[in-house]
Amino acid sequence: MRKILVQHVGIAVIASLLAIAGFGLAGTQPRALWFVGAGLSVGFLSLAVRLVAPQVLETSWPSRQDEKFAESRASRNSDNRTQFLATWVQESDRERRAGEGSQIFVRRIRPMLLELTTSRLVHRHGIDPELEPDQARALLGDQVWTLITGTEPRTASFVEIEQAVQTIEKL
Repeated sequence: MRKILVQHVGIAVIASLLAIAGFGLAGTQPRALWFVGAGLSVGFLSLAVRLVAPQVLETSWPSRQDEKFAESRASRNSDNRTQFLATWVQESDRERRAGEGSQIFVRRIRPMLLELTTSRLVHRHGIDPELEPDQARALLGDQVWTLITGTEPRTASFVEIEQAVQTIEKL
């Protein structure tokens, strides 16, 4: 940082001294302090531009963020989501074996799947599942639609949930 500062300010001061000499040789009476002040201003300004410009260019502006998000989604497999769902299915199985009756699917997994589905349908197809359930059902299929919108307290298998996630991702 110090080296860059010395370079920018030094070049600007040298340029201002050369300008003073040039104007002096031309027969004018330049005010040296003005030229040095202008030179220092230009030097600090060029330093600021050099330090800030790369950061501004690398800033994640909304359109760039969307592009990076799309690239990361395209290159990423669904292992994280699968692991997340597998964890909840295991918790659900533990509750069921303990005789408590599983509420994990109803309380955690189903609302998450419904939220993801609603987001995809609204943003990619212009369909609001609450207002147009028949069109949403047609896109998702009866099995997935019943799984995510059902009201009965049931537990879905991991295979059903994985199939629903894959269907939602294809929307």
